Formats: sequence, structure tokens, C-alpha cells
Amino acid sequence: MRDCAPAVNLVADVGGTNCRLALADAGGVRADSVQRFRNDNYDSFADLARGYIADQPMLASAAVAIAGPVGKGEGRLTNRNWHFDAVGLEQELSLPRVHLLNDLEALGHAICVLPDASLTQLSGTPTPDEPQALVVGLGTGFNVALTHRPSGVVFSAEMGHARLPHSVEAIVAEAVGDSDVFDTVEHLLAGKGLAKLHKARTGHSCDPEHVEAADGGPETLALAARALGALVREIAYLYLPEGGIYFNGSLARTLLSGDTRALALEPLLNETGFGGRMANIPTYLLNDDASALQGCARFLKVAAL
Repeated sequence: MRDCAPAVNLVADVGGTNCRLALADAGGVRADSVQRFRNDNYDSFADLARGYIADQPMLASAAVAIAGPVGKGEGRLTNRNWHFDAVGLEQELSLPRVHLLNDLEALGHAICVLPDASLTQLSGTPTPDEPQALVVGLGTGFNVALTHRPSGVVFSAEMGHARLPHSVEAIVAEAVGDSDVFDTVEHLLAGKGLAKLHKARTGHSCDPEHVEAADGGPETLALAARALGALVREIAYLYLPEGGIYFNGSLARTLLSGDTRALALEPLLNETGFGGRMANIPTYLLNDDASALQGCARFLKVAAL
């Protein structure tokens, strides 16, 4: 008799510091299966994942979201010397199929299925009938992913490596005198970029997570929020994400909370171009750390169709 048990898949969200693993089926991620691991305790992702799935039933496939560039079945972490090869992982983990995604690409799939409790609306007017939406990730690194929600297609990008727009450079230059040290978007609007910005302002070094409490830290956050606001204004015209801009990551949560939220959203809300359409774009903050796992599960579901 044919086994009609539902397919169970492995989903993973691999960051530079931590990794989350879970099981997923046709109903999505199994909440009771989510586990978090510290990467420092393992030699490789395969080593980490092998231990997790050792006691699990036969798995049908895996989707692995990586905080770094992915292409042609290979990827690498931006902030850790871990390399990924889909075919190699299939062999090492005894899985029929392994898919590799950029972590922002996974979040692009997630926004179509995330419950309202996973989102905080910041501004704008929700427009469910608008197909294009954009995920903007500010954490250890920076990236975006454009999503066409009706089709489930997500377009990957590496905007963190793009040059800063002139409008953003001008804000930084006015405050620190020299914006050339911030070569790319990621060099400014990511964790290490925030620390670099604080040092450029104050002459003092500290870890990104300690900037807010440091002397002059609130002013550094305000400057970063203004820079983010100028960038978001440019992003709105580049991608026309009238279905929503979804912010994710630790730095996004810092800059889009408290007093700095208004600074980050002001340029978009005051934009009058296109008959006010830009100002109406809804913006959200993702507050569920397992969102990328939901995106991996949706990716596998769509891939199976």
C-alpha cells in the first residue's frame, strides 16, 4: 500500500551568528519543532543540521535561507566562513533535494503568509490588491527582495553592495564631514555600519548593540534614521512597492522604534510625487524571528506545485 503520510521538509534560516531549524509540511512550519543554534558550536551547517535531523522521520527536501549571496546552487555566509553547496548537502544530509535561498528572498516568500501578529504597521494604507511588495533587511548586513505576491515570485538582489545615493551621502557628509568611508549601503545601514558611523561622529568605538547606550548614541541613531529615510524614499521610486515595504532585522527594529521612527519615515510620508502615491505606501516592521522559516516553507510548497 502506498504511504500517504504528508511530506515533511527541513527549513533553515542561517545567519552569521545563529541558525534556526524547523520542520514544515503542507500546513507550514511546525511551531513545536523550531530550534535555535549558535554557529560557533559547529564546524559547518551540515554538521549542525545532521544533529537536528538525526531523530526525525524521513524528510522529503530542505530549503535553506542564507545571510549571504546565493546562485547556481551555491552560497556563502557574508559574515562567517561557511560555504553551501546544494548537491553536497543532499549527500551529506541524505536528502533527495536541497534548495538554497538568500535570507531576504525567503522573507519575500514569507510576507504572503505571515499572520498579522507577526507584523507591526508603521504607516500608510494597506492595499491587498497591489501586487508588488518589498522586504528591506537591516541587521548584520543589508539587502532587499522584491515580491510579486499573486504569483509567489521573489526577485533576489544584493543592494547592500550598491553605492549610497547622493541624498544619503549628503546627510552623512553634513554630519561627519566625510562620507567616502561609507562605500556602500551596507557599510552604513547595517550593524557594523552603525558602529562605524558612531566612531566617525564621536571618535569612540563600541559594538553596534551598545551604540544606543553610549555617549552620543541617541544622536548617532537619529543620524542613521535620517539616512535610512532618505534611502527609503529612493527605494519607493526604484521598486514601486505599493503592496508594502516590510522592514526586518535588529537595526530596523532599533531605528523604527521610539523617537527615531518618525525620522526614518518622514521623507516617504512627505513625498508628494505621483499624486501622493508614495506617501500612501504601507510600511511594516517584521517582529517574528522565525519569519524566514515561514518563507522557506512557502517556497517549498510553491516549488512542489
